[in-house]
Amino acid sequence: MSISGPTTKPLSPEDKAVLQKLKEKAWFTLLKLYVPLFLTLVYVYYKMKPGEAYGGRRAKYSMAEFKTVFPFFATFFGAVFLFFVIKDFRRLILPFFKEARNDTKYCHSFMSRKYLDPIYNKCLLFYPDREDYYIEICPEDFDSIGNGEDLYLEVASVTGEVLYLKSSDRVFKEPVEFSFSDR
Repeated sequence: MSISGPTTKPLSPEDKAVLQKLKEKAWFTLLKLYVPLFLTLVYVYYKMKPGEAYGGRRAKYSMAEFKTVFPFFATFFGAVFLFFVIKDFRRLILPFFKEARNDTKYCHSFMSRKYLDPIYNKCLLFYPDREDYYIEICPEDFDSIGNGEDLYLEVASVTGEVLYLKSSDRVFKEPVEFSFSDR
C-alpha cells in the first residue's frame, strides 16, 4: 500500500556511480561465461587437428577432411554462442546504456512489509506495487525496521535497480532488488 505515487528525479552522481558498478559487474558476468566458450572452439581446433595425438591415438581422418568439416562445426557453434552473447548483452548490459541516456529515477514512499525467508536465508522487504519482487537488505537493517514503517525508495527508471533506501532515521546499506523467479 503506497503512501504516495512514484515521482521522478534526475540521477545524482552517486546514483550514476552505483549504476556504473552494476554495469561493470554485468560485463564481468557476460565475459566470464562466453570467453571460455569461444576459447573452447580454439582448443578443439588444435586438439582435433590430424597428425596430433588425440587420446593417445592418431585421428582417423585426413587433414583435407578436417579442413572441410571443422569450419562447419566452428561456424555452427560460433553462431550459437554469438546468438546467446547478443541475447545476454541486450538483457544484461544494454539497459545500463539506456539508463544513462534516460537519466531519471523513480522515487517511492511506502509502508514496509518484512519477509524473512528461512530457506534462502534472505531478509526481504516487499517491493512496493510489484508482485514477486522484493528488496533484499542486510540482517542488521532488517532488524531495525518495523512492519508498517514508512520508507523512502529510489530505483533506476530503466533497469529497476535499487539506488537508495532509507527510513526516517537511517540509510540502508546496499539494498538490492530480489526475485525468486528467473524473470
